[in-house]
Amino acid sequence: MNPDPVLPGSEALLPVLDPTIMDQLLSLDDGATGLIREMFNLFLEDTPPRLEALADTAHAVKGAASTMGAPRVRQVAQALETGGRTRTWPQPPEALLERLEHTYREAVAGLEGFLAERA
Repeated sequence: MNPDPVLPGSEALLPVLDPTIMDQLLSLDDGATGLIREMFNLFLEDTPPRLEALADTAHAVKGAASTMGAPRVRQVAQALETGGRTRTWPQPPEALLERLEHTYREAVAGLEGFLAERA
C-alpha cells in the first residue's frame, strides 16, 4: 500500500484566482482588461490540447509502470491521466508531476536493487 497517497481536495485551500496576479495584469494595461482578455483567450485555446497530451503521456507511463511492477508510479500516473481527461485534479498537476518524478526515481532504485541482488 502506498504510504503517501495522492490526496484529493488540496486545491480547495487555494483561491480560484490569485488577486495579486490579477492586480499585476491590470496594472500592465493601465487598469483595463484588454490584456487579460487576450491572455484568457490564449489560455482557453492552448490549455485543453495540452491537458489531453498530458493524459496520453500519463496513460503510457501508467502502462509501463504496471508492466514493471511499480504501483506507486502507476497510481500517480493514473491521477494525471484522469485529470487530463476529466479536468478534475486530486492535486495541482505540478504537484502530481513532482510526485511522479519522485515515485519514478524510487521505482528505478528499487528495480536496480532487485537486479543487483540477482546478478
